Amino acid sequence: MVDDEAIWELATHRRNGHAHLVLTGELDLDTAPSLLTAVVAELDTGAREVVVDLTHLSFIDSSGLGTLVGCWRRAKNVGAELVVAHPNEDVRVTLEITGLDQILPITSEPVPN
Repeated sequence: MVDDEAIWELATHRRNGHAHLVLTGELDLDTAPSLLTAVVAELDTGAREVVVDLTHLSFIDSSGLGTLVGCWRRAKNVGAELVVAHPNEDVRVTLEITGLDQILPITSEPVPN
């Protein structure tokens, strides 16, 4: 039997107070805590902007959605900005159905390197 579970990866790139977190795989109950930990670490080290790049995210569940909101709130509480970038069509529809597209800043613009 082939294990077809999506590979989870979180890569972080930092530059001049900006953090770019690139997610690959599924953001769910198992993986959401690692996103929260990464965002908190970036905020604790002084990031003023955190971009959570969903270009390679294949799935998001309610745990992942809740974590995105939690990350956004933490950023807001310390005067930083959290932006969700490049959700694919399925993830974008999920954000729209839940109304989170009205709360979370979402962009399709290129992320500066």
